[in-house]
Amino acid sequence: MFDDLLPQDEAVYRAVLAFPGAGAGRLADELGRPVAVVTASVNRLADTGLVHSGPDRAVIASPPELALGPRLARSRERLRRSEEMLAQFAETYHREMAPARGHDLVELIEGPESVAHRLLQLEYGAQRTIRAFQSGANQAIPAADTFEEAKGDDVPDKCGHDEDDGLERVRRHAVTGVVYRLVVDTAFLQEPVGTRALQTRLDEGAEVRVADEPLRKIAIADDATAMVQISDHASVMLRQPLAGLAGELFEATWASARPFVVKETGLDPLDRQILQLMLAGLTDEALAHQLGTSARTVQRRLRALMKTTGATTRMQLGWHTFRRGWV
Repeated sequence: MFDDLLPQDEAVYRAVLAFPGAGAGRLADELGRPVAVVTASVNRLADTGLVHSGPDRAVIASPPELALGPRLARSRERLRRSEEMLAQFAETYHREMAPARGHDLVELIEGPESVAHRLLQLEYGAQRTIRAFQSGANQAIPAADTFEEAKGDDVPDKCGHDEDDGLERVRRHAVTGVVYRLVVDTAFLQEPVGTRALQTRLDEGAEVRVADEPLRKIAIADDATAMVQISDHASVMLRQPLAGLAGELFEATWASARPFVVKETGLDPLDRQILQLMLAGLTDEALAHQLGTSARTVQRRLRALMKTTGATTRMQLGWHTFRRGWV
């Protein structure tokens, strides 16, 4: 959840939220952990103001918006500053160093068609890894074109031919061992083909995580070259050492993002998708539209999941979802 919160402390905090007024012993039973371990986590949480003691040694959670809100704001501010710094560095190098060194380090790419073409070149030329941020606010290549409908001149073949099927490009990468790691934001999940597009990537072996904050479009190939979207119709191509800045930003965001999917858990695939999108912050209506069903069906399945887990609120359902490893 936050860099300074240990995983075991996060689990205990979720349990405190799910079982108001429970003591350390009850929490330990629910988590299946020793009382001493849970007590140590409770003490650390109390030191940070996330919980406090109540009557009869009950552990009471502080209001999450008050206890966690400032931490989240600081995390978002650090990410915003990192993005601004990256854009400033790219602009400075383009303005000051490009005349002296040509396009060795930074190359400005303008126009939607040029941006789309160079992005596909970057991906298609990768030999080992592709790391990328996917955002719903992506004017250069919409989600549908990025994942499913890239055709014709958009996809250059290494032998000088064009590729008719964008998915074939992904399959070739899977065969040749290129590893994909993607972070998407909530706006991307609201794209009409967002969930289906990510499932395609997952089927090809990609790792996908979801960030709560809006993302800037970035793609990094083989830790050597990065492409950063700086406006709706312009991007910059960065080479080392500048590409390393984009890599650092990606890794920091990856560490704080949550997995989009996990290995098979026995949960119905539709229910798992519903939980994923619910935790990503989508409304019932947006969630239903994304999955091609009705809001009433979504609500009915969520009620069934709450009954199965014994949750009385969606917050508790989210806690049980993480505890059971469903997402």
